[in-house]
Amino acid sequence: MKARLLRLSATLRESYWFVPTIMALAALLLALTTVTIDSHAGTMAWTTGLPGLDAARADGARSLLSAIGGSMIGVAGTTFSVTIAAVVYASGQYGPRLLSNFMSDRGNQVTLGTFIATFVYSLVVLRTIRSAGRAARVRPPSCRNWRC
Repeated sequence: MKARLLRLSATLRESYWFVPTIMALAALLLALTTVTIDSHAGTMAWTTGLPGLDAARADGARSLLSAIGGSMIGVAGTTFSVTIAAVVYASGQYGPRLLSNFMSDRGNQVTLGTFIATFVYSLVVLRTIRSAGRAARVRPPSCRNWRC
């Protein structure tokens, strides 16, 4: 049993996608938490007196989050493709053992995870932004279709 756990631990440690997946899930949870806090807290009176915390318009927030999300997925794709190209070139020159060393490098995993987590966070928050006049339609639990 201990040998299986050690092997699973080693496999997860060497997996290139384990750390980015954990970071993306953490970003998803953080986004859901902050959206929930924002929906329950709403507009608070104490934020009106602080400079730089004025209420933003929904269009500006959507544009900003779209730009962040788009740039992060572009940077993540570029980082991943450059990483794979460097690994393929190096493994051809120095041997296949380099591939496992490079993939298990924590810096590469955290870099890719940061970009993907930022993309996930901005995408989840982006879908919740609504204009002030356009409230979200919520279907009552007793209603089976939207015509109730």
